Amino acid sequence: MSKRLSKTKPQRQKHPASPVTTAVSPNLDKILNNQGINFAQRGEFAQAATYFQQAIALNPTEAEFHNNLGIALTEQGKPTEAIACYQQALTLNPNYAQAYYNLGNTFKEQCQFEQAAEAYRQAINLNPNIAAMHLNLGNVLQEQNQFAEAIACYQRALALNPINAHIYLNFGIAMRRQGKFIDALDWLQRALAFNKNLAEAHYNLGLVLKERGQLDHAVECYQQVIALKPDYPSVHKQLAAVFQQQGQLSQAIEYYQQALTLTPDDLGIHQSLCSTLIEQGNVEEALQKIKALQTQDQIPILLLLNYLNELTPAAIFSAHQRFNEKYALPLAQLIQPHLNDRQPQRKLKIGYVSADFRTHSVAFFIEPILAHHDHQQFEIVCYYNERHDDFITRRLQSYADHWVNCVELTDTDLAAKIRQDQIDILVDLSGHTSGYRLLVFARKPAPIQVTYLGYPTSTGLTTIDYRITDGCVDSQGNEPINSETPLRMSNSYFCYQVYDQTPPVNPLPAVDKGYITFGSFNNYAKLNSKLFELWAQVLCVVADSKLLVKAKSFHDPNLQQDFQKQFARLGVEAERLIILNLAPSTYSHLETYHQIDIGLDSHPYNGATTTCQALWMGVPVVTLVGERHASRMGLSILSAVGLTELIAYTPEEYVEICVKLANDLDYLQQLRARLRTQMQASPLMDGKQFTQHLEATYRQMWEKWCATTTVVKYT
Repeated sequence: MSKRLSKTKPQRQKHPASPVTTAVSPNLDKILNNQGINFAQRGEFAQAATYFQQAIALNPTEAEFHNNLGIALTEQGKPTEAIACYQQALTLNPNYAQAYYNLGNTFKEQCQFEQAAEAYRQAINLNPNIAAMHLNLGNVLQEQNQFAEAIACYQRALALNPINAHIYLNFGIAMRRQGKFIDALDWLQRALAFNKNLAEAHYNLGLVLKERGQLDHAVECYQQVIALKPDYPSVHKQLAAVFQQQGQLSQAIEYYQQALTLTPDDLGIHQSLCSTLIEQGNVEEALQKIKALQTQDQIPILLLLNYLNELTPAAIFSAHQRFNEKYALPLAQLIQPHLNDRQPQRKLKIGYVSADFRTHSVAFFIEPILAHHDHQQFEIVCYYNERHDDFITRRLQSYADHWVNCVELTDTDLAAKIRQDQIDILVDLSGHTSGYRLLVFARKPAPIQVTYLGYPTSTGLTTIDYRITDGCVDSQGNEPINSETPLRMSNSYFCYQVYDQTPPVNPLPAVDKGYITFGSFNNYAKLNSKLFELWAQVLCVVADSKLLVKAKSFHDPNLQQDFQKQFARLGVEAERLIILNLAPSTYSHLETYHQIDIGLDSHPYNGATTTCQALWMGVPVVTLVGERHASRMGLSILSAVGLTELIAYTPEEYVEICVKLANDLDYLQQLRARLRTQMQASPLMDGKQFTQHLEATYRQMWEKWCATTTVVKYT
């Protein structure tokens, strides 16, 4: 997250004005210096520098002249020359506190924080009574994450100047960056008490409120920043992010676009804009924007490919191979020999890397594995690439032997940490999704590397040895479209676990309502015009039926209207559409299934968590099988539960199954009554058996590596 530290203007050396005479003066050097000061005070720094240089030519031993020239050069954007001037001033006068301070400011502006800190310390040793020096030292220490030392500096600055709003501001920033949000609120509010127009304080207050989930109040703070400082690019980005989080997608897009007018080269804003377009269902528009960028390495273009109807599995894999060639293979030169003990039957260290150890779809499927690992045979290390945690994070953490929050570590540092931890098998749970660390895997910090669960196709990386999958999503013979060796679980590669408390299954809604309600809770990005045509066919055949759709994106009224218009063109009236956005809790989200008789899977990107949740709530889900992994996840889940009659292999069969179910209420009632029990008894929810099979697979990988002495070259 970006850091905004308040900038204290350098205190310029004051000089008494010397009288200007028309005769040649023995004090001409001082006159020239004073002329330079006059120009500098008017902001004419190039002219000022000329006078300071003339003064130095006459008297090169005057430290003050070199200091003043340094200031003029700094203001002209010439930091290297300015630093040389300050250093010359200090050579002439080692006790020149102001020159040390100006030197520190210039180093700070160049992000040379260690050098800046040393200069500020020298200035403080010479003159400890200037609050700004302690403040700026605190700021550069904070930039180096030395929070305790930074706070000590702020305390000394406050003792010297207790009414300086910037000191309170930076105190608050330090607290926020440490996750001490209550303290941060207190300090930031104090800053605003001294200066209500301090935009940086409103901005940081908004960041704290956003972290605490007080999104409406965060919006108020960001809007106050814009009123005070409309050209503040970060605030437009943050405001857009809040609107995106709330599902107000049209407003989010508007503010991302405003942010880009201020910082058009910010790839992070481009990425956020594209992710918002995806949430709106505008996948192709997002893809075109990404292709228009000259630099694409930080944009999740590969994930987008899975949403597009027209691409073949081979075309998707080819794009992943290009990623490997451009970004991963150049890092192969950093790979070092692995010195792990090659004993086949010893206790193994398994490392899981993910940004999704929290309330996230991945957590539903990784928790039963972490909960059932045999800690006598396996030592579990989780590398969590996210700043925030919740009750799911804490629960997952309790299953691990070691927990490492790695979000602040660079790829180089994280790879070194994993190697230092002597991980034997490193498992990627993200693929190319948000928060991925694949370029850590490109450095091969562990002898065996695996990808699993979080991404619906090959990563493309030749440094990842295996991909955990199953025979449904990846049938035999598809090895050519994998950079990894597929290892197929005996049943589904999904292993699902529900939260502790869930609503009971209710009777079939159609019995009381007198009509069938179809439903889909999938991410709106997984929906598309071809899928809507299928759903419209179903609705037109099944008299009086309705369609309930639920997604965060529907918080945006513009999207609701667009959705209704699309179905109107297909002959389905708005009265037959029930549109809902996010529920306030998982429990209430699951309760919404009480309104649905039959679930409709998305295509070509199937649901996984949504399908499992629907089945748990007694709602059968009809899926359409395609060629690629993403369009075969429904096949994997339904096969594991024994519901093969809900699997369609053509669009016509998809419609036929939906209509058949809608016309057989007795069967739907019976299925609804037994579905939860049937699911619990299936391999899909047998966490113990699944984990034992996975551990046996890990052991086989390890035994094979132990028997291999050949040095592998990655190409």
